[in-house]
Amino acid sequence: MFSDVIGHSEVIKNLKNAIASGRIANGYIFAGPDEVGKEFLAVSFAKALNCKELVGDFCDKCVSCRRINDGNHTDVSIISPDGAKLKIEQMRFLKKQSSYKSLESKHKIYIIRDADKMTPESANSMLKTLEEPSGVVLFILLTTVYNSLLPTIRSRCQLVRFSLVSQEILQRELAERLGISDSEANLLAINSHGKPGRAIKLAKHDTKKTNNDLSLILSVLTQKNRANSLEVFKKAEEINKIDSFIDNIISWYRDLLLVKNGCQESILTHRNEFSRLQEISESYSVIEIENLIKMSLNIKNLIERNINPVLAIEVMLFNASKSLSTRL
Repeated sequence: MFSDVIGHSEVIKNLKNAIASGRIANGYIFAGPDEVGKEFLAVSFAKALNCKELVGDFCDKCVSCRRINDGNHTDVSIISPDGAKLKIEQMRFLKKQSSYKSLESKHKIYIIRDADKMTPESANSMLKTLEEPSGVVLFILLTTVYNSLLPTIRSRCQLVRFSLVSQEILQRELAERLGISDSEANLLAINSHGKPGRAIKLAKHDTKKTNNDLSLILSVLTQKNRANSLEVFKKAEEINKIDSFIDNIISWYRDLLLVKNGCQESILTHRNEFSRLQEISESYSVIEIENLIKMSLNIKNLIERNINPVLAIEVMLFNASKSLSTRL
């Protein structure tokens, strides 16, 4: 049911209203950060539209819901990039398939992952498909970079914006759903930075190990030895958490900046490390912390553009260590 979704109450409300009114758009763009639940909610929307038992929601038990969950529903498909791009052949095939009548459900639904990775040719093909609306065919484009989509595609789709889930909501939901303590849920909520999908992955990774990894990340702020700093990166690389690693580094720098400016402990992300943050902040000036945050954001952007993550993170760690070692 929609209640299985963590956060995004306003998005869910609007989608349920669309189902109730029968005013379903031909195309939707689900835009927002990765791992916040865009695809999960897109699949939930598909199940609700085709559920055999419930109206305006889904049961997760009927034939239609089960087939969608198993990935073998004839009228619900998820299209992923072929390699680094969504290619013209994929969009042509989608256009052909969408022209056929639905076989077992009221709506034919195509969920397109990483829609911003369409080539110019495939984007134009997608546009032509959207220009020929059918009452039963629905396209849901998932993207983290809304403005990278063709303006003409954006104009023909209804935008649904996703944001990060608040730490309080995430903590409460994780504790309830995973049956873990409030302290464990709080740690997961902090480390996932408002991303339910990442929180679930971290929970599987093991909370204690995650805490140890983050202690290593924090230690880079006090390392004069670059070799010791690179140990942190190796940890992130081993568990394939490069994106999470960068986000965590940024969150620590943010807290350092807040502490440096005399902000209250209650607004910190890592408030359980308040005394340690106070100690470390004494080694930095406000300008230095601001520069480190900018540098980290730039490197995050480089990684999102498929720049070699090994090189990017090594540069970040080197600069962070160099910035501190010049004053120690």
